[in-house]
Amino acid sequence: MRVPTYLMAFGALLMLLLVSGAEVQGQNHDGDTILVETQMNLTSLGALEGSGHLSITFEGAAATNLRPAVFNKYDSNSDTVLNAGEVRVFLRDMGRALNGSTYWGVTIEITTDFGNMSDEDVRSHTDGLIWSDWASEESFSIAMDMSCSGQGFSKVIFVTESAVDTFVGSVADVLEYEFTGQLSLRHRVLLTGIGSISGLALDSGTLNEFRHPLGTIIWYSSDIEVTDEGTATAAETVTYEEFTVLDSAQIGFVVVLIGSMMVLRMPASRFDKYRMLHPKKYRKYAKPRRSVRISAVASTASMWVVYLFPSILTVFNPEVIIYTVYLFMLVPTVVLAEHFYSKGVYDRCSLDIPDEMILEVKHAVVEVEESKEVMCEVCARPIDDLSELHVCNECGAQMHEACGERAQTCPGCGEILFSHLTRSIQCKSCGESFLFSGEEDEYAIQCGKCGAFQEEVKQGRNYLIVDRDPRNAYMMLRAMGLSERPAMVLTAEFPGKIRGEYDLGDAFDVKWLSDSTTDIDNVNPKDLDGDAMETTSTFLMTTKRAGLLLDGIEMMIEMNGFDRTLAFIKRVNDLAAIHSASVLLTVDKLAVSEDEYKSISDEFDEIHDYY
Repeated sequence: MRVPTYLMAFGALLMLLLVSGAEVQGQNHDGDTILVETQMNLTSLGALEGSGHLSITFEGAAATNLRPAVFNKYDSNSDTVLNAGEVRVFLRDMGRALNGSTYWGVTIEITTDFGNMSDEDVRSHTDGLIWSDWASEESFSIAMDMSCSGQGFSKVIFVTESAVDTFVGSVADVLEYEFTGQLSLRHRVLLTGIGSISGLALDSGTLNEFRHPLGTIIWYSSDIEVTDEGTATAAETVTYEEFTVLDSAQIGFVVVLIGSMMVLRMPASRFDKYRMLHPKKYRKYAKPRRSVRISAVASTASMWVVYLFPSILTVFNPEVIIYTVYLFMLVPTVVLAEHFYSKGVYDRCSLDIPDEMILEVKHAVVEVEESKEVMCEVCARPIDDLSELHVCNECGAQMHEACGERAQTCPGCGEILFSHLTRSIQCKSCGESFLFSGEEDEYAIQCGKCGAFQEEVKQGRNYLIVDRDPRNAYMMLRAMGLSERPAMVLTAEFPGKIRGEYDLGDAFDVKWLSDSTTDIDNVNPKDLDGDAMETTSTFLMTTKRAGLLLDGIEMMIEMNGFDRTLAFIKRVNDLAAIHSASVLLTVDKLAVSEDEYKSISDEFDEIHDYY
C-alpha cells in the first residue's frame, strides 16, 4: 500500500520533534554539571494532579566533589566503600529533601519508599555509587518516582528559579555542598485536560510542543549557570492557563476538523457541478482535476501541522508559539483560498466542454433561411436535422427516419419503406396482420391498428435494458401503460423532454433526479437511502401492478459510488418482487466497468442487450 506523501512528511516531522524532545538520553556533559531529567503526566481538570519520574545525574567536577561528601556522611562503617544499605539512607534523605519542593507549577512528593526498599531495588535506583571508590571521578546518578499536585488557576511558572531552588537546594541540604556549575534540565510533561502552557519567556532554553485533542505534550530543555551569587542565566518563565480560548487544544481541534471537512469536500462538489454542465452523452468523459485534489490535501495537511506543532516557529524565535486564536484566521483563509482555486480551475475547464446544442441551433437557423420548414408526414413534427430525413422513393414523402422505421409503410402511397428490414406479424390482440422491423425487440413491437404491444412486461420480474439509447426501455414502459398498469420514471433528464421525446403524455409519473429545489417532482440523487428510496418504496407499496423505470444509473454511480448504488438497486428489486411490480433499468455498459456491469446484471431476471 502506498503511503501519501503528506502523511510521510507529517510522520517525519513528528519523529523529528520526538527526537528533539528526547535528545538528552546518552548526552555527555563536561565540567561541573548536574543533569536533571523529569517526566510528568498531569491532568488539568480544575486542580493540577499527576505523577512522574525524576533522575539526577552528577557529572564531571560535580561527581568528583560530591562523591566524597556522600562517603563522609553515609559510609557508616568507614570501609571507604558504600554498600546498598548506606546508599539507601542517602536516597531516603534526598527524597525527604525533595518532598514539598516546587517545579513547573506543582509540588513534588516523592513516592518511592526507600526505607523498605530491597538491595536489588536500591541498585536499580542508582548508578555509580554502590561499591564505588570514594576517589572515583566517574559520574553517578539517582532516580525516584514522584506524585505532583498544584492549584489549577492561571499563573506564571518560574522555571529556572524553581529548578535551582529545588534540585541545587536539595543537594545543599543533604550533603552541605554549595554547587556551582551547570544545571542542565531535560523536562517532559504530558498535560491532559483543558489547561495549556503558553506565554514563553525563554533565554537559552528551548521548548517543543505537540498539541492534540486531549491536551499537549511539552519538551523543555535548558542549561542554567549557577554561581556563588545565584543564577547567571536569565530567568525563564512559561505561563499556565487554566482555560483560555486563545490556546485551547479542544477548540483548536474542532476548528481545524471543520475546516478540513470543508476543504476535502470541495474537489468532489466542484467536480459534480462541472460534470453536470456537460451534455448527457459527454458526462462519462468528464474527469476530475488532480491539481484540485492535491491542493485540498496539501491545504488540509498544512492546517493540521500548524495545529499539532504550535512551537514549530521556535526554530527562528524561541518565544514564538502558535496560539489557537491564529487558527480562527488561518482556517477560514485556507477554506476560501481552496474554494476560489477549485472554482477557477473548473471554470477554465468548462470552456472546453463540447456543446451539442450550439450545432443544432445553427443548423436550424440555416434551414429556415434557405428553405421552408420540413415537416414529418408521420408524426407531423418539424425535421430540424437533415441527417434524420428519409424520403419515400415512390412518392417523395418526407419523414423522420425513425418514424419511417416504426411505420414501415409510406403515409402517402402505402409502399413499404425498408423492405430489407420488414417482417409480417399477426397481432395477438386484434388478429390484424402488420409489418415490423426484424431488428426490433419483441417488447417494442406495436400493432399498427390497435396499438397493442406484442409482448407483456410480466409482474414481479425485473428487466435490464443494455443500450446507449434508452428508447427501448421507454417502449416497454409504454407497453405497461397501454395495459393499464401504472408506472413511474426516475430519470436524469428533464421530465418535459422525456414526456415529449417518448410520447409519455401525462399518464406516467416522471421524477427528475436532480438536487435542484425548484421543482416538486425532484428526487435528490445523492440521497439514495433517504429521498430516492422513500419515493420509490412509497410508489411500489401503494400502487398495485406498478412498473418502475430507472434511467440515470450512471449518474447515481458517479455521485454515490458503485457499492451504494448497487445496494439501492437490490432494495428496489426486492421491494418490487414483494409487491408484484416490474422494474426496468437502462444502462450503457460502456459507461461502467466490466465488473460493475457483471454485478448489476446479476440482479435482474431478464437482460436485453442491444449492443
